[in-house]
Amino acid sequence: MFVPNGRLYYDTPVGVLCLDTQFAKPVGQLRNPLTFPFPVVCRVLPGIGAAEIFAGSAKLGETMVETARQLEKDGVQAIAGSCGFMALYQKQVAAAVRVPVLMSSLMQLPLIRTLHGEDSRLGVLTAQSKALTREHFRQAGVTDALYDSLLIRGMEDSPYFRSVILESATPGMDTDKLGKEIVAAATRMVQEGNLDALLFECTDLCAFAHDVQQATGVPVYDVNALVEYTAFCVRRRAYINK
Repeated sequence: MFVPNGRLYYDTPVGVLCLDTQFAKPVGQLRNPLTFPFPVVCRVLPGIGAAEIFAGSAKLGETMVETARQLEKDGVQAIAGSCGFMALYQKQVAAAVRVPVLMSSLMQLPLIRTLHGEDSRLGVLTAQSKALTREHFRQAGVTDALYDSLLIRGMEDSPYFRSVILESATPGMDTDKLGKEIVAAATRMVQEGNLDALLFECTDLCAFAHDVQQATGVPVYDVNALVEYTAFCVRRRAYINK
């Protein structure tokens, strides 16, 4: 086996473009090293936090392309985004590198619709529904027809989530309190729309996916599932002659 020189990382399936946020990252969040059973490299985008990603700009795309290219050069085998709002830059970043790019969990929606059928009822729970636009979905490969069929709700009116995640206004994170708010919001959604499946846009919801599924009884999709799928594809295990 030939192993090339000059890489910063070896046998590293995924590099993550991370927002510059200071709130706690429990297990289940992309930036926690125990979330995945394989190595993940996190690269923080200085000065790009929640407010900047919600607003969006061409400059953000340029920064993400530059950082993604560096991660690819350093040796990662795929590149993920740490926020679903990075969907705006999916096509731009994917065109700039040769490794797989998964900037947002929203990319899964066409597959989820296929899995559950054309008449399925799908919901998207996001951090900030007022900032999540049709264009975010379009850039993630979601058709207008699919977008129009979705039930989309946000966490911005949940006081503890808003304080901890959106405003970074607390000295730490009470995961029990946060989890209860997320489960309550998800349960209301599933009941309101009689949903067949739920997708988390926000990566900060992922740590509570198990609790949400236990409470709602529906499949819960998120960016962690997409990262694990991609990592499996870029480092296939041997079945024969292993």
